[in-house]
Amino acid sequence: MPSTSRLAEQTWTLLNESTSQPIRDVVATLILQHRSTLATTFYAFMLNDAAARPFLSLAAVEARLKPGLQRWMEVLFCHTTRDELAAALAMQRHVGEVHARAQIPVGLVAKGLRLLKHDINALLIETPLERIELVRAVVYVDALIDVAFEEMSTAFVMFSERGARTDEAFRMSVAGHDLALEREKQSVALLEWEARFYRMLASGSAADEMPNLQESEFGLWLHHKAPMLFDDSRELPLITECVERVDEALFPQLTLGRDRNMQSEVNRDLARAVLKQLDEIKFLLRAMFDRLVDLEVGRDVLTQLFNRRFLPSVLKREITLSRQRGRRFCVLMLDIDHFKRVNDAHGHEAGDRVLQHVASQIMNLVRSGDFVFRYGGEEFLAVVAAVDQERARAVAEKIRQQIEAADIPLSGGQSVRVTTSIGIAEDDGHPDYQRLIERADKALYAAKEGGRNRVVVA
Repeated sequence: MPSTSRLAEQTWTLLNESTSQPIRDVVATLILQHRSTLATTFYAFMLNDAAARPFLSLAAVEARLKPGLQRWMEVLFCHTTRDELAAALAMQRHVGEVHARAQIPVGLVAKGLRLLKHDINALLIETPLERIELVRAVVYVDALIDVAFEEMSTAFVMFSERGARTDEAFRMSVAGHDLALEREKQSVALLEWEARFYRMLASGSAADEMPNLQESEFGLWLHHKAPMLFDDSRELPLITECVERVDEALFPQLTLGRDRNMQSEVNRDLARAVLKQLDEIKFLLRAMFDRLVDLEVGRDVLTQLFNRRFLPSVLKREITLSRQRGRRFCVLMLDIDHFKRVNDAHGHEAGDRVLQHVASQIMNLVRSGDFVFRYGGEEFLAVVAAVDQERARAVAEKIRQQIEAADIPLSGGQSVRVTTSIGIAEDDGHPDYQRLIERADKALYAAKEGGRNRVVVA
């Protein structure tokens, strides 16, 4: 018997022994009459709670969360059979997994359930129940909510532990994937910004024409991909401090300073200070890469893209960054149109070459700070950092056009062309990453239904 079924059996037996059917009917009637008010009070409190506020928005509360809480109370308190109780407790496990995906702290859930107990019990006091019946009704409500919380917590912990193991495997995978090449790419990206800085100094052009270091190719990599690769590195926060010092303390003085002469002594001192920080970043970057162990795990063997099991690790971090920095990101879901026809007409070896070609095209058209996954079969998924849906659409269109225009060489001197359908979903602040994937998937389905070889935004 599954654990939820055993718990349902135990709970049902306990409630039958301690709570009469009339008392349970009173509680069920009270919940049905007041569930809307209870949900309104609950979320009014949560929206004013500093710890809960980052996970909520007024629009989400009104559209989804309040109706969801009302349904949750109805399922939990209005069951009439053991099977209905088992279904109610199974629902709690789903809620626990959603909370784990959204990284909602267990303590916050406990606080909310404590508030709910208080409000339900306050309503029970107003009923005509006799003293002993009132006590049994309160105990009944407390027992049901406690059992629900136990199921939620169990699911939350199990899901979180799986996620932690996946996060660690993801870091190992990133560490193992062509480490020398990754180090070279980031060194070149940093040198490109430095070279542009030198050209600005040499030409005497205005400093405000240069992008901040954080907005450069290297800066995107540093904020979005490096933390997954160097989670416990002592160098990473030092590099971040150097970048912030350049962007927030030194560079603004060159941009906004009263002295517009780039060759003045004051500006020369500022420029030397910027270059000193760049040298420090290079030193720390080399040391940070040198610390990694050469491992090769977690990659799709055919395309060398990330395995989809690492997707939660990336999306959880991007959602956290979005919440902290206010910069959205997008998910692109790509599917090769009529891929089965390629396999049927040319064989599976040709299909493999097509998959490798498409993977290569996607990787060539995204940035160092973005992530690309082999999602399954002929599907790919890209997490594009720090962009809105319009910029993501431009990236997706470029990918679609490049793939459509390319002749993919096959054995025997043959070649084939393919097209792709792409669905885009922009992060909307919802803490559950699974919802973002589902929105991108629905947009992809709309692209395929609309005739394929097109881009659709959710």
